[in-house]
Amino acid sequence: MIGLIAANGSVRPLAAELHAAWPDSSKVYRPSTGSCFGLPEAIGLALHECEFVICFAPLPGAVRLAEYAGPRGTEGKGLLCVDPRRRYVIPLTGDAGTTELAWEVAAVLGVQPVLTGPPSQRESALAELTRRAAPVAGPDGPATAAPAEEPVLRIPDPEDPDDPDSDLAVLPRTLVLGVGAGSGTEQTEVMRLLMDVLRETGLSRQSVARIATVAGKGEHPAVTWARWCLGRPPVDEHPADALAAVPVPNPSADVATAVGTASVAEAAALASAPGGELVVAKRKSAHATIAIARTALRGRLTLVGLGPGPHDLLVPRALEALRRVSAVVGPPDALAAVAGLLRPATRRIAPEDSAGAATTLASHGHDVALVALGDGAGLSVPPGAYDVLRVPGLPLEHREESEGDPA
Repeated sequence: MIGLIAANGSVRPLAAELHAAWPDSSKVYRPSTGSCFGLPEAIGLALHECEFVICFAPLPGAVRLAEYAGPRGTEGKGLLCVDPRRRYVIPLTGDAGTTELAWEVAAVLGVQPVLTGPPSQRESALAELTRRAAPVAGPDGPATAAPAEEPVLRIPDPEDPDDPDSDLAVLPRTLVLGVGAGSGTEQTEVMRLLMDVLRETGLSRQSVARIATVAGKGEHPAVTWARWCLGRPPVDEHPADALAAVPVPNPSADVATAVGTASVAEAAALASAPGGELVVAKRKSAHATIAIARTALRGRLTLVGLGPGPHDLLVPRALEALRRVSAVVGPPDALAAVAGLLRPATRRIAPEDSAGAATTLASHGHDVALVALGDGAGLSVPPGAYDVLRVPGLPLEHREESEGDPA
């Protein structure tokens, strides 16, 4: 079990986001200042109940809490600190399990892992990280939160429509991550390289819809790790001769000799993004390469009738659609029925006009599911600049049983 300590109300949304990603393996502790359950009591209880503890607090405060618990209290435990400003995660203990967890936290929250040695080195490492985390200036001025062409749809918060910071940002999953990994590629190397690229470009990991590589590399530990960190998107494996036919900006004669194609990362990303374009050219680390392509911006709208029965019986096509989409739209009862089946980053939207909101999202290039309880016969949308798919939620035999049930 992983204990999540929200030091105050300002960091509770951050702790809640991580808990939503790991609902069955994490527990949130909410200390209250001036009560009998303050921060020291919270960390003491968390260290007693959990193998790992993540404290959402400034680094000095987290270190003081670790000192309060003492060496006996933290013995055999993994303790980490996540910056309230969502910049970094720092392991405060040095075992391998804690370091691995730091990379997982980084993947879920989009923060930078600071893997340092003795505690005396952490402050200098943090200062360097703060310097590196400054916005990267481009040829036309400072970097923005996302590229200008990034098709982000923002939905105002009805409770505070004038505050843009409270808007709901919906990102279409239109990015394909192309990966080249050799025998010497470390398990976390691809994900570390990707996180650096995302920070530099302003793209979001939530927009990654697929991973693509050359045939035989889909089970590579670095590809498997990246897939797990990105929420388990599908992995496409392309034959080397098919990749060799894809025009790329940065071919390599050495790669062609070794693999049979002059490009793996760029060619694979483009092969899995038909009609799209390369938005991040090949980037290299010691033993890995990545590239990112964006598919053609034609949205997809999937109509899912959930049926009246248990929703753990959904057919595989419906489950796949719900795991794939960037947003699910429908009435509150239907959204509640599928909440446990969605990826943590999937947005749930319950507007008054579900069909209108879903078609608006799809017309912006998003992959959307419109859900409703019952057989879905009443789900209908007008044609538009998107593909419409209708997926029955329940297997035929279960639908027949449900329809014959007088209850």
